[in-house]
Amino acid sequence: MTAVRTTCRRHAATAMKHQVRQITSALLALLASASVLCACGADPAAPAVTDAPDTDVTAADTAAQTEPLIDWKSAGLEQVDYNGEEFHFAVQNITANTYAWFMMDPDEANGEVLNDAIFNRNAKIEELFNISITSVYDDNPHNLIKKSVSAGDAAYDATLCYLNNLYAIARDGNLYNWYDLPNINLEAEWWDQTFISQLTLMGQLYGCSGDISPAMNIRCFAMLFNKDMCNSLGIEMPYQYVLDGTWTLDRFRGYVTDINSDLNGDGVMDYEDRWGFFSEDGNSYMYYCSNGGSVVTIDGDTAYLSFNTAPNVELATEAIALTINPETTLRANKMVDASTLGWTAASNWFAEGNALIRSTSLEPVPRDFRSLDVNFGIVPYPKLDESQKDYHSMGDNASARVIGVPVTSDAEFVSTILEVLAAESVNTVSTAFYDRCLDGKIMRDEESSAMLDIIFANKVFDLGLIYNLGSFKDKLVSQEKKGSTDVASVFASIEKTAQKALDKVLEDFEALASN
Repeated sequence: MTAVRTTCRRHAATAMKHQVRQITSALLALLASASVLCACGADPAAPAVTDAPDTDVTAADTAAQTEPLIDWKSAGLEQVDYNGEEFHFAVQNITANTYAWFMMDPDEANGEVLNDAIFNRNAKIEELFNISITSVYDDNPHNLIKKSVSAGDAAYDATLCYLNNLYAIARDGNLYNWYDLPNINLEAEWWDQTFISQLTLMGQLYGCSGDISPAMNIRCFAMLFNKDMCNSLGIEMPYQYVLDGTWTLDRFRGYVTDINSDLNGDGVMDYEDRWGFFSEDGNSYMYYCSNGGSVVTIDGDTAYLSFNTAPNVELATEAIALTINPETTLRANKMVDASTLGWTAASNWFAEGNALIRSTSLEPVPRDFRSLDVNFGIVPYPKLDESQKDYHSMGDNASARVIGVPVTSDAEFVSTILEVLAAESVNTVSTAFYDRCLDGKIMRDEESSAMLDIIFANKVFDLGLIYNLGSFKDKLVSQEKKGSTDVASVFASIEKTAQKALDKVLEDFEALASN
């Protein structure tokens, strides 16, 4: 589909925001120039005035300082003057709390490290390419894209929305295949190579993420552990086991077994007591995917169901058993449903020292734990056993937020801006995201950064989970709630429905490939 790109007159608020960014960029440039002039004008005969030596500088710091800077120039694209063109994002709503990790376009710098990194990145690219970046927030931005494409207009240049919704509208031809975007280098380090390799089917990819936004990484699932409880119980922190490759299911069981304690003595184990493992509905499929379990396997130009095999049935059975074990595990959902705080209630409960280990997405780390008095660490989900080569961390195959490009947009313009934004983000936005997650006493140790590296490098995405073929996720959660580990009959019962749904997905992708 071809459409003429239209440019509307900017609203006053947009113009003001752009003006603020121009001033910010100018000040940054002025400061940099002043620094150079001062250095050039110094008296070479005068003794240098220095501060006291920084005794905290390490070899790692020195190495980091000598690494080549990655910025927009690394993309190798020509700087273009777009004459004030607006770049419009349609973004998934971020509720009343404006969490920077879900934003593509902060309104202003506010002193928060991640917010300001995104704001300053945008300001720099806006200045260099003479554009204005704006965002529209909506509960269903994928529907905005559908309506825009249906109308044949170019109201939006890109969207940051839920992965499952993005892939739902992709099947109807609403989105560009990323391999067809002319100025996107999908082999570049600023695009998530794990995501790309796992979801490329028939040479097609309809969403992507990477350094350009932390909105996908923040929705990875991992485990938090209470360091103070480890110390008080005489338990070694699990970091070294992760690094040694020996953080396994058996090792995990050793951590959470014999921790339960009926603190109030009422004979009932509930939220008033101490637990080994604090989990949630869906932990079974999180663990399943973290140990090599799959729903669909992509093989080049085709894909096939892979869940109903003996190893995967055994793995899913083990995952449910772990999730429902009354001797170790308490699920958070009843507490969350009963609280006006939502999932923050679960964070508060864990911070009070009521469980040794918690499974969760990473989102509560920057959202909740910065303000809570808890000393915790983070590790990936454990391996099934030591023969498993890598740790895997399930990405949120539903509500991870990724970028899509509507087919009515100007592919040359959009791909240029996305590419330079992504490259510019490597040493700015991504660094700030780590700082946001690791800042303060909550996660100040070096091991925490290494754990995030492992988690982000080994995310798991599965087309079968994105489309929830055969209601796979729902069925496992249903078994959790029933307290049943009968996976074999469930997998057998959904296989035919899942196959029919997969056949339709493949048919749609074949049709897209032929267009």
